[in-house]
Amino acid sequence: MTDQKNDALTVGDNAAKTEDSSTKTTEVKVGAPEAYEPWKLPDGHKLDPTISEAGSKIFKELNLPQEAAQKLVDFFNENSIKSSKASIDTWMKTRSDWREGIKSDPNLGKLVGSDGNFGPDSPLVVTVNRALDGLQNPKLVADFKDAMELTGAGDNPAFVKVLHALASKVTEGTTYVQGRPSAEANRRPSPGAALYPSLPSGA
Repeated sequence: MTDQKNDALTVGDNAAKTEDSSTKTTEVKVGAPEAYEPWKLPDGHKLDPTISEAGSKIFKELNLPQEAAQKLVDFFNENSIKSSKASIDTWMKTRSDWREGIKSDPNLGKLVGSDGNFGPDSPLVVTVNRALDGLQNPKLVADFKDAMELTGAGDNPAFVKVLHALASKVTEGTTYVQGRPSAEANRRPSPGAALYPSLPSGA
């Protein structure tokens, strides 16, 4: 009889130990690490260090483990890339529509080059370049063209129309040139003289 009681106690003790062990296993803390490992990003992409640091602080406050935090980083990257691509696509389409608007303009459309584009030999570009060359400031002209390309202004019909109108007045007008006889000043310069004003008139 005593042996049976001891056996019962032994079984009870083992069950209690098993229950305690199971409880301890489930109570193991799973949360934010001391420091998050470098985030996995798509090839060719980098996460701004400021954003990474700010995100890590929030993840720590939320007690997110590495895996859960990485999922949020993946979500951010995926949507950030989509948003950026959508903006670029919209901007490129806008510039394309502007260029088509220039070609379809009743006045500017006549100034398209023989290849159907506004290449360096097109009347529009020749007129504008002649006016810019007249500034005799290559750096200023280069900076101006860079600004047009960066902002897309060079594709905007309204901007191009105004630029061409001003360039036409400069290149087609009769302007008095200081230090030269009035007869020479009133004579329209040749394209070569307009492009290279420092050359002798007979060149």
